[in-house]
Amino acid sequence: MDNQIEQALRNNPELLRQIMNSRDGQTLMKLLTQSDRGARLRHAAQSAADGDTAEMADCLREVTQTREGAALITRLQRLMERGGGGRYGGV
Repeated sequence: MDNQIEQALRNNPELLRQIMNSRDGQTLMKLLTQSDRGARLRHAAQSAADGDTAEMADCLREVTQTREGAALITRLQRLMERGGGGRYGGV
């Protein structure tokens, strides 16, 4: 996961909430959970909470390998930029 994105989300839970409540955030969750009902995502989230973000980065990398997923991630990055007064800034 991009370190700037990761840091912004850690420092600003409101930004994460806004993203997850957006249509694109919901679509991202569907893409991340559709193959195994979210088991891998839950494991990746726990690993990230423990300080290892590699598995979460792998999950996101898989999403970006499709045209739809790449466009989705781009839109979410733009949402983060708009939501915080600068690149990945706070709300």
